[in-house]
Amino acid sequence: YPDVHAYQVGADTADPAAQVAIIEDLVAKGVDAILCTPNSPEALVPVFKKAREAGIVVVTHEAPTQKEADASVEAFHNEVLGYKIMDTVAEDLGGKGQWVRFVGFLSSPTHNVWADAEEERAKEKYPGMEMVTTRLEDEENQRIAYEKTLELLRTYPDLDAIIGIASSVAGAAQAVKEKGMSGKVGVYGSSLPSMVGEYIKDGIINSAFFWRPKDSAYATAMAAYKILKGEKITDGTDLGAPGYENISVEENEAGVKLFYGSSLTEVNKENLDTFKRSEERRV
Repeated sequence: YPDVHAYQVGADTADPAAQVAIIEDLVAKGVDAILCTPNSPEALVPVFKKAREAGIVVVTHEAPTQKEADASVEAFHNEVLGYKIMDTVAEDLGGKGQWVRFVGFLSSPTHNVWADAEEERAKEKYPGMEMVTTRLEDEENQRIAYEKTLELLRTYPDLDAIIGIASSVAGAAQAVKEKGMSGKVGVYGSSLPSMVGEYIKDGIINSAFFWRPKDSAYATAMAAYKILKGEKITDGTDLGAPGYENISVEENEAGVKLFYGSSLTEVNKENLDTFKRSEERRV
């Protein structure tokens, strides 16, 4: 695409205010499109509105509730991940046990959709699964997740499962390993094999689900490109990346188009080597 000049900018922290500042700068520069994975969809509404009023296309990722955007690209229907995680945890525990849930921020849209789906699934199908405390924020920081997990292990000696996102999965696994509780407390959630492979191999992380950020980013960029070119994106559109060859299109309550792929993948001890070999081939 010789007519495209694309570049990335990012903040040093996950603070939503830092994202707002970056987007303000992009609006001032007059870019054609802004692609963003929001840390706080609500915090970005005013600056996204400003961008769109300036004629800038706004496409988000992992933000199905976003307002003031042209579209949001989703790797899969987010409830599906929550259901799959809870089904996996409940199966491993025989339908009975204590669990907790980390999210990056209580304002993180997709994290909380996953958590909502897990709680809903447990209530409907696994009444023996007890969530022992409210959702915990790890601020997408592995160290914070590690320290909070140590506290959880002290507070809830009968804890059976910890569910989290990329950073908290790794941080929780580190704490469980250090406390010698592998086999007693299982760690689950969404994370990449490259981040948590060693813990999967050691049997600390029972199961993790992931999607390739590279593919999601490509699909998000392709969506923005098609919108800029005036092309219609409908059910069955190919956004050019694995898992996004045949998307489905929906709309959220704010009227933002949602482009759903089907790129959810599970990694566990049995298939970990498959993904390692796959990554080696890509290098």
